[in-house]
Amino acid sequence: FARGVDEYAGLVEAGCTGMTIYQETYDRELYAKLHRWGAKRDYLDRLEAPARGLEAGMRSVGIGALLGLADPAVEALRLYQHADDLRRRYWRGGITVSFPRLRPESGGFEPPCPVTDRTLAQLIFAFRIALPDVPLVLSTRESPAFRDGIAGLGISRMSVASRTTVGGYASADARRATGQFAVADERDVPTFCRALRSRGLDPVFKNWDKAFRDGHGV
Repeated sequence: FARGVDEYAGLVEAGCTGMTIYQETYDRELYAKLHRWGAKRDYLDRLEAPARGLEAGMRSVGIGALLGLADPAVEALRLYQHADDLRRRYWRGGITVSFPRLRPESGGFEPPCPVTDRTLAQLIFAFRIALPDVPLVLSTRESPAFRDGIAGLGISRMSVASRTTVGGYASADARRATGQFAVADERDVPTFCRALRSRGLDPVFKNWDKAFRDGHGV
């Protein structure tokens, strides 16, 4: 753990202000079945990664469970417990909570516990009630209709114009390649912003203030 904090501290010194890392599933036995080799197979190492980042001085970390792998109610409870623990231990930092849902992907994997739109909305609303000041994030995995409908109700941050290929933002060829999973909301930034404004919402693009980047935050 200490060595990991030192490594993250090097990233902070280089200018990194935050990171996002999903546990994917909080079911330890299922995690072992799905991660059969490599460094990522270490369940506890991955679970503790957000804490190491905050301990090293990162301003924020993002966590989430990959919905569809296990019982969504159980995953949501464990995700909440993870978020609550991080907030209590590292109250000077910040966290975000994401709700990635399994989408069709190149390998044809079928989710063993499919999550409906209704269930996903219920989970998001529950987190908004339980964690009123925590940013909740929804990605372009979800359809434009779902994202537009839930914007401002529970979700406060969204990605846009995302690429799921390795190096997908580097070149036109990479952007055209088949991604790791299907992107449902393919709108560009201006189109997405117009959709938010039509619902009385103001799209805001902001990074951390320079004071935080210079190390005067925590």
